[in-house]
Amino acid sequence: MRVPLRATVCLVALLTLTLTGCVAATPPTTGINHATAMPHVHAIVAAPDGEGFLLGTHDGIYSATADGRLGARVGSDNLDAMGLTALGGDLLASGHPGTRTPADLGEHNLGIIRSQDSGTTWDPVAYTGEKDFHALTASPDGTLYAQATDDNVLLVSTDRGVSWAPTGSRLQVFAIVVDTSGRVIATTADGPQVSNDRGDTFTLVPDAPTLYPLAASPDYQRLVGVDSKETIWTSSASDPIWRNVGTAHGSAQAIVITDAGDIAVVDDSGLTLLPIPAAG
Repeated sequence: MRVPLRATVCLVALLTLTLTGCVAATPPTTGINHATAMPHVHAIVAAPDGEGFLLGTHDGIYSATADGRLGARVGSDNLDAMGLTALGGDLLASGHPGTRTPADLGEHNLGIIRSQDSGTTWDPVAYTGEKDFHALTASPDGTLYAQATDDNVLLVSTDRGVSWAPTGSRLQVFAIVVDTSGRVIATTADGPQVSNDRGDTFTLVPDAPTLYPLAASPDYQRLVGVDSKETIWTSSASDPIWRNVGTAHGSAQAIVITDAGDIAVVDDSGLTLLPIPAAG
């Protein structure tokens, strides 16, 4: 049976419109409207006062506005903040002292230190002078997870960093986050791994890209990370599929999802804010 030409044209037009409506917009890239002359950044967290966010850098803690403009260094301390996380109204950090770091924070390694004034001043909390934690994160219930550079033991603290105990797992991690469901997610050389028992055991996350920087949104609902090919990915507890939402410019140093729902990423182009595209 021959199909009338008019019906064929209408069918092609309908299919074209349908397919066009399903095509996702091209994911954005960094490198536009970025800051310049930045120190190396190890971590980004939402500012405890709700005003923008803070950058843990090789030269102290720096502020940044909610629209992605780099501000001044917070306070006078030029400590090397290798690890940085927010817990309630406090900041917790680790790394190495700078030339203007008070001696009581540690001579070689900072261990765990705490600030109650958004990074202006710091107090020693644990492992003073002993350990350097590059992986450091707080969970929604206030539990802290950390790993020092001198071994592959994942540590946990339930008293705001004063005392620490080893979990049952041993794995070398690049970054650790906890989502709203309580899952502990760690990025490793083998790919992201997940724990559903507070870090005692981990298994590989199926169908996930091999991520290095990894962070959770302030409400712990969404995760964001960057792979070795500079692709930015997001996922969530309710939507575990990893989606390509952008491209970094060179090596990504740190990344986070802001309160406004944008992605803040520091890479070779500086600091950029990218919107999270709607799911296509």
